[in-house]
Amino acid sequence: MILVVDDEPDMRKVLSRSLAHHGYRVETAADGAEAYNKLRSPDCKCMLLDINMPRINGIELLLLMQAEDVHIPTIVMAGFEDYDEAEMKQFSNVAQLLQKPFQIDDALEAIKQHALPPSTP
Repeated sequence: MILVVDDEPDMRKVLSRSLAHHGYRVETAADGAEAYNKLRSPDCKCMLLDINMPRINGIELLLLMQAEDVHIPTIVMAGFEDYDEAEMKQFSNVAQLLQKPFQIDDALEAIKQHALPPSTP
């Protein structure tokens, strides 16, 4: 399962539909607090994570994951240029940084590199 975490409903919908179309099972969360429980599922193989969100933001979620030794390849989606790849790599779970706006194909390629291939029917 790929977990898509973003406070923008349209972004969650576009990513979910595209990933499902390519054979991935997808779950979504609107913020880090909602994602926190879902990412602990053994089915969670990769997470697409927005940084700027209410309640628990992406950085706080990454810190929680590190503190609790939760290891899930995470592709960070940043809508601003405050963070670069090197800064994001300080978090052990971060596999890649995608600057918004990005192409869906970029997200798919990142998932293929850092997670399992889509499930086959």
